[in-house]
Amino acid sequence: MPAGLDSAQGDLALTLTAAGAGTTNSGSIAPGGRSGAVFVGVHCTAITGTTPTLDVSLEESTTGESAWTAVAGSAVTQITAAGHRVAFAVPAKSFVRVVATVGGTTPAVTARVAVLVFAD
Repeated sequence: MPAGLDSAQGDLALTLTAAGAGTTNSGSIAPGGRSGAVFVGVHCTAITGTTPTLDVSLEESTTGESAWTAVAGSAVTQITAAGHRVAFAVPAKSFVRVVATVGGTTPAVTARVAVLVFAD
C-alpha cells in the first residue's frame, strides 16, 4: 500500500425500499471503538410523496445489542430529492449501526447506505 494511505473496510449497510414514514436500523456493523473514523455514503435513487424526507445517521453501542446513542456529526444533510450525501464521524463506543428515517406524507424512498470503517 502506498505511504500515507490507511486501509479501510466497507460494506453496503442498508438497502432501503420504504413505502410510508418510519425508521429502519441496520444490524450492528463494525467495531467502531477500534476505528479511527467511519464514512457514511447514501445513494438515493428515488424519493416521492408530499414533502418526502430521508434522514440518515449513525448510532453507537457498547454491546452492539442495546443502549444505542447518536454519534455526533454522523448525520448526512437531509435528502428531499434523488442524489447523494456523505458524512464522516468518529465513534467512541464498540459498535455502530445506520439509522434511516423516512418522513413526509405518503413517502416512498429507494436508497442504499454504505459504510467504510478506517482502522486506527
